[in-house]
Amino acid sequence: MSREKLDEKDKELLIMLANHPDWTYEKIAEKMGMTSRSVGYRIERLRELKILQKANLIYYDRLGDLIYSVVLKFDTGLSPQDQEKILRELKSHPATIQVFTAIGAFSAILLFHAETPREAERLIRELVISNKCFSGYEISQITEIYSIYRHYY
Repeated sequence: MSREKLDEKDKELLIMLANHPDWTYEKIAEKMGMTSRSVGYRIERLRELKILQKANLIYYDRLGDLIYSVVLKFDTGLSPQDQEKILRELKSHPATIQVFTAIGAFSAILLFHAETPREAERLIRELVISNKCFSGYEISQITEIYSIYRHYY
């Protein structure tokens, strides 16, 4: 994967979009001292470069759901194909918000939502424990989400 060269306005725009995804092009343009047409052009170019994707953000906590993170460690000896299969299953589950792969103490990180702690436990049994391909996991309930997009990288 190549690293794209971005100018300062692109970087500022990415930070603005990350911190204020609901702002209109007009509001972003006003804050950045640009025209809304220039903002639209830059956003479209960033999409073409696959730096941005069109997405609708869902605030699960505002729907009354609880958000959880689970760090997972694959069993040693699990083939890359089996790991990929498990990751596809995790990604396709309706409760999944995001799946990250990792190198280090854990192999993957799963963010998911559930209406109650009991439902979260049921989902963990369904997604993690029943798979028998993980040697360990740790679950945490997310209590607050802070924006970390202060830099574009």
